[in-house]
Amino acid sequence: MLSTQLLRNVFIYLLTIFVLAGCTTFGTIFEDNSIESRVYSLLKDLEAENQPAKIEVDSHNLYVLIYGQVPNESVKTQVSQIITGVPEIRKVFNELRVGSPDDVSGFGDTWISTKVRSSLTAEKGLDSKRITVRTENKEVFLMGLVTRAEGDKAALVARNISGVNKVVKIFEYID
Repeated sequence: MLSTQLLRNVFIYLLTIFVLAGCTTFGTIFEDNSIESRVYSLLKDLEAENQPAKIEVDSHNLYVLIYGQVPNESVKTQVSQIITGVPEIRKVFNELRVGSPDDVSGFGDTWISTKVRSSLTAEKGLDSKRITVRTENKEVFLMGLVTRAEGDKAALVARNISGVNKVVKIFEYID
């Protein structure tokens, strides 16, 4: 499990360097990966003790998105309390949902993310390389450093994708 997380973080780090270069500093990219690793470590016992659960973590420019499924509201609250102690985090978006991860179609979510990314890339006046797309149970989470107009346009594009039930904007605005 730990080696899978480490490989995932290395892959994300390398992908971020090549795809998102110029959007944030290398120090922030490194810090985001460090935050993700620390948060996973802090949450692994809670997740193991409260099955069925699936807790995912993404950090972008020190904004942290927590998403997935947990068995009850108490676990969701505990997640927020546990990660409050990570000092580098500027803001936490706890988007965990109460439910079973067995009820979520990973393939469908991957397909939605692919369609959203493709549509964002095709959209004129939008630098899609600055936007991270995550999908969980047909909810699309958009993260990145954008202007308000770009964030609104990206959300509109994502909302119009077939299969999307909800779009959550987790942008840091640069204007």
